[in-house]
Amino acid sequence: MAKALRILKSQKGDTLFFIFIIVFVILTLSAIIIEYFRLESLYQQVEYELQRGVNSAVEYAILDEYRRDDTAKMDTAIAEQELYYYFNQNMKLDQELNKYSDNRFVYQLKIRTFSAAESPPRLTIEGWIGTRSIFNFLTGEIRLPFTISSSNCRID
Repeated sequence: MAKALRILKSQKGDTLFFIFIIVFVILTLSAIIIEYFRLESLYQQVEYELQRGVNSAVEYAILDEYRRDDTAKMDTAIAEQELYYYFNQNMKLDQELNKYSDNRFVYQLKIRTFSAAESPPRLTIEGWIGTRSIFNFLTGEIRLPFTISSSNCRID
């Protein structure tokens, strides 16, 4: 602290350089924090939508003829079809599962594995969300992995 005060009182021009370094560090940390919370918010939003889509697909694909016997069976092909329908209609993803807002790329959804069980009805998807940074100095694709499973569907 004493050294910092001595630099600030210096007449050699060190003070201006010292202030520029402090401002640069503060702006860099602010940019990193802003980007982290943007990515965290994006991840939570997409994860919530994926959970809704998986649960909706399972509920839609449960075969009604087994409900009266208190048995839950699901048509896995219908569940997969309904999930991709949810992606396109509700999440507004295109055929390559890209999300655009005002003609600007937001994220891409990559499904690595899709597994569905007929009885008990269970749908699980694994993959990642690919996005880019909003700051030009942070280049490259950012991948956020996810694993989403359907919640327990009770029929009683």
